[in-house]
Amino acid sequence: MITSTEHKLYKKMAKHSKGSILKTIRTNKGGGKGLIGGSIVILVFTLPITILCLFTEVNAVVSVLFSLPGLALLFLGIYLMHKRNSSWMSYYQKDSGLSESEIHQADQELLSPSTTIVTCRMVNTAVESFIAGYFTEHYVVIDEVDPYLRRLEDIIAVAYSDSTDSWTMKALSTHDQDVVTLPLVSASDKKETLCRELMQEMCRRNPKILCGQEIVCDGNHYILERDGAKILRCYQEGRTLESGR
Repeated sequence: MITSTEHKLYKKMAKHSKGSILKTIRTNKGGGKGLIGGSIVILVFTLPITILCLFTEVNAVVSVLFSLPGLALLFLGIYLMHKRNSSWMSYYQKDSGLSESEIHQADQELLSPSTTIVTCRMVNTAVESFIAGYFTEHYVVIDEVDPYLRRLEDIIAVAYSDSTDSWTMKALSTHDQDVVTLPLVSASDKKETLCRELMQEMCRRNPKILCGQEIVCDGNHYILERDGAKILRCYQEGRTLESGR
């Protein structure tokens, strides 16, 4: 659903972001948190055995060995989470090609009342429970495993596809060497709707973006997800691109 900053999901995100929605989006995910969660489960199950070993004649080293896998996962998870938290800015710089000042500008725009969001329903939920995309005056952010941040004016074309057994967004920008595939987090029966809404809002914000898989250049027909590098080359050469639909 395309909605405004009055939505409760946005208000919750803005409240917990402490001034940086981009940082929160990046650091809320990652293997570190998963490893920490898994380590806690292991430690909970092995703790009774460890305690029992300490109060019996079993060697103390043996008792520690029962907890070692959980402890190893815990420390690895903490390390990975710290690494992700400390490198969020460099991630966006490398992935988007934007400077640090531009990323801060995007963060400021994300907190503006003019921002729109696209929400979706997660698997096994009955209500909208996740923000899949954020749209500001100059930027778009797609929230997936590896967040996608781009200037709207840099995006050449967008489309969606179900060719890989799961609905995905396809996007081509001046920063990329080829089409970027964006796996979307959503209930399976709502993925096509989510794709349509993300593309609709992106193209509303920048009408110059070509929407759809088929791109035409000098009478030649290209498919975005297959011919991204060729389409980019046509764009860089200053040739006219048109949507084939």
